[in-house]
Amino acid sequence: MNAHPQTIQIFLPSGDPQGIRTASITTRIVQVVEIPRLRLEEFLKRPEANSVGIYILFCENDETERPKAYVGQTGNFGNRLKQHNEKKGLWWNRAVVAFSLTQSLTVTHAHYLEWLALSHAAQAQRFEMDNGTGGTKPHTLPALEAECREIFETIDILLTTLGYPIFEPLIRNRNPVTQTTEPVLDLQKQSIPTEFYCRASGVDGRAQYTQEGLVVLAGSYGRAEVSSSFNYAQKRQAMLEQGLLRIEGDRIYFTRDVLFKAPSPAATVLLGHSVNGWAKWKDSTGKTLEEAMDRSTPGNDCEA
Repeated sequence: MNAHPQTIQIFLPSGDPQGIRTASITTRIVQVVEIPRLRLEEFLKRPEANSVGIYILFCENDETERPKAYVGQTGNFGNRLKQHNEKKGLWWNRAVVAFSLTQSLTVTHAHYLEWLALSHAAQAQRFEMDNGTGGTKPHTLPALEAECREIFETIDILLTTLGYPIFEPLIRNRNPVTQTTEPVLDLQKQSIPTEFYCRASGVDGRAQYTQEGLVVLAGSYGRAEVSSSFNYAQKRQAMLEQGLLRIEGDRIYFTRDVLFKAPSPAATVLLGHSVNGWAKWKDSTGKTLEEAMDRSTPGNDCEA
């Protein structure tokens, strides 16, 4: 996603911020509509219910607490969502549809956009996907492919604005990190987040601090054995069951990047006992995360 100033318009047809919401970038023809499942009948009466495009069903997996999604394409949103409402089971609670305000999208567009969405969602690994694999890339003419990629960029921006960053990677830039004298707090001025380390006997954790929190990088490892003060047993067990962690001997490994909303749970999972993550995570010069963020009074950050 290319970052530059943009104007996004969000409209509440019923005036209820928890109800149906439409979102669009004022200079583009793509619009998305967020539909609570309880408001599906209300959406079916709207003209966009007859449109062509892609849709995503959302919810949270009650067992893993991970967000879950299903991506699909259709020539008629109303008919397809009614089918999902009747046959897809009870797991989804909100749907988001994306279409053209000029009705210029064809089924060919929709198939390619569906493939793009599944591919990006699989790469981002933020959501548990109900689709499984992304399938085979559809044969598409270069001009239409370029058009679809521009449309998809708009859909990505609008979904993220509405609170569904399904296509956004946890770490946007994988280049080697260079240390900077600028404060980490001013993230907008840095093209690469500063990397921090949590190291001790049997522990080698690497992470990047982002606008969302601390992302522990794949390949980081910590202690499999935990102390009596370890208070994240349930969280770590859930991560093991989800395949985010694996145990080998006396070590526990991160199999992929994992976002923690606060630094202390990230350090605690690695070390096997409760710690203050603001003091434990340090950059390559030895400066703590607390110092780098100019955070003078650390609090209890228990949110994982």
